[in-house]
Amino acid sequence: MDQNMKAFVIGVMGALITFSAYSQTIVSTTSCITIGFLVLMFGLLVREGFIYI
Repeated sequence: MDQNMKAFVIGVMGALITFSAYSQTIVSTTSCITIGFLVLMFGLLVREGFIYI
């Protein structure tokens, strides 16, 4: 899998975490949105080449 596809998959996971903030009860809504945002930012760093996985 190339770098762009890895970043896309990470971004989709971050979006799913963010969108699930109001439908789950495990963590608070604010925490879930924050975690999703951090995962999205990690995907951006992978896409830009600052982090290689």
